[in-house]
Amino acid sequence: MIYLKNIKKNIKYQNPLEVDELTFEKGKIYSVLGHNGSGKSTLFKILYNIVDFDEGSIDIEGKGFSQEVVYQYMSYNPQKSYFLTGTLRDNFDYLYKYSKNSDLLGKTELELLIKEFNLEHRLDTNIKKLSGGEQAKAQFIRTLLMNKEYILLDEPMASMDFKTIELVEEKLRELKSMNRSVILITHDFVQGNRVSDEIVFMENLKLIGKYKKDEFFKNKLFLSM
Repeated sequence: MIYLKNIKKNIKYQNPLEVDELTFEKGKIYSVLGHNGSGKSTLFKILYNIVDFDEGSIDIEGKGFSQEVVYQYMSYNPQKSYFLTGTLRDNFDYLYKYSKNSDLLGKTELELLIKEFNLEHRLDTNIKKLSGGEQAKAQFIRTLLMNKEYILLDEPMASMDFKTIELVEEKLRELKSMNRSVILITHDFVQGNRVSDEIVFMENLKLIGKYKKDEFFKNKLFLSM
């Protein structure tokens, strides 16, 4: 379990980000919903220890919170994909050559994912010449390869076509069946309703609450906030 308590992150010229109490458990898909500027991506950067927080505490699996613990348990799919220069193949090869991740999936699994996401014909293409959707596929594959128990996904499907979105959602359900925790930022409330077990709702840099999916959508809680 990931447990956040009394988190406060001061943000220049804005109100602070505040999360009173929040837990993420294994075997569930969470959608983090909220309008632009609600603090969703900042929350992920705090969880992945990219940015510091000013008050409060985070505990991961009873081991506290440190870079070592974060890398042990989490993978992170950022909103903007970052790649090395060279081809798509070069980027995958680099991961296997230099990664110190003992949980990394093998090359057989990589080949299967490349085929599933229809990227075989793009492996020797310069990364800069891939479309936004192709880069998003490659980034998602890299995130799956990390093979972690908590998967943070920040708008991973924003530039994907509908067929690919269906495939990604299938992968999220597979992760859940493996007792992984999927934490998904999305602006698509319909998608949140489709794939999630629970909804984390944020507005104006504050955690409003965590809700069972049916409670959130049937009672239209997002319309009363």
